[in-house]
Amino acid sequence: MGVSSKRLVGWLRGPATGNSAMGVYGLVTAMVAVFLTYSMIATLSVVVPLLSTTTILLTTILLWVVTWAILDVLASKFVHKPSQQPDS
Repeated sequence: MGVSSKRLVGWLRGPATGNSAMGVYGLVTAMVAVFLTYSMIATLSVVVPLLSTTTILLTTILLWVVTWAILDVLASKFVHKPSQQPDS
């Protein structure tokens, strides 16, 4: 039960590359990154005069927004179909 490359490329260029989909991908990426670097973030939160949970939450949100923006730009540049030019 293989997936043809034509079908896979069609899926990548479909609704799964919209702005909201990139937001979901960015959120998942940010959550994994925060999970992997949690001890470092918790250690650095002592330096910041905020609660550690506030620091972790702000770091996660900032990372999510930055990742979302990067993924959205990359998807619009490389994944979406380029506009077809009329024949001259």
